[in-house]
Amino acid sequence: MNALPEFWAAVLGWLDLIGGRKDVADKFNLTARGLINATGCYFAVVLLSLLVAALAGQSPGLIGTLVSVLFNAIPLLAIWLVIWATALALRVVPGPMALLVPATYAMALILIIRVPLQLLAPDLFSNALLGALCFMLFRAARGVAGLGIGTALAFAVLSAVALVLVTAAIYMLATGGAGIG
Repeated sequence: MNALPEFWAAVLGWLDLIGGRKDVADKFNLTARGLINATGCYFAVVLLSLLVAALAGQSPGLIGTLVSVLFNAIPLLAIWLVIWATALALRVVPGPMALLVPATYAMALILIIRVPLQLLAPDLFSNALLGALCFMLFRAARGVAGLGIGTALAFAVLSAVALVLVTAAIYMLATGGAGIG
């Protein structure tokens, strides 16, 4: 499947998931190729956000761009780790792809929303966007993976905690621990 139609199908799938519709798993390509396309979409959005930052006068340069792409990969890897741990622990999940693909698209969509909000008011909407991502992960766990309410809620909260911890760790790495403690 081509990456752009697959992205559009994922956007429509997310609209259906957020709306609470049933049987939306067929809108996501829940294969390894689908995960590759979702990951490519995520990193395309990361590069687009860096382009927007450069146009706003915050050009990080080549090394800064590479470091930024690396730092943006870490939260995605944290979500993937939570998904793999959930899939191994529950064994009722139809496989990790049922959560990996929608979660990767959710991360990309939240990043698309975050870029203009950060230009308007930096750091003002961080908690709201984390809450929106947590809700999206809950809906993916319910609608695509078919988890129960409690299990899906626990998965979403665990994902949010992992993202907060990873963000704090990235901050400590980027600043050398300055301003902590």
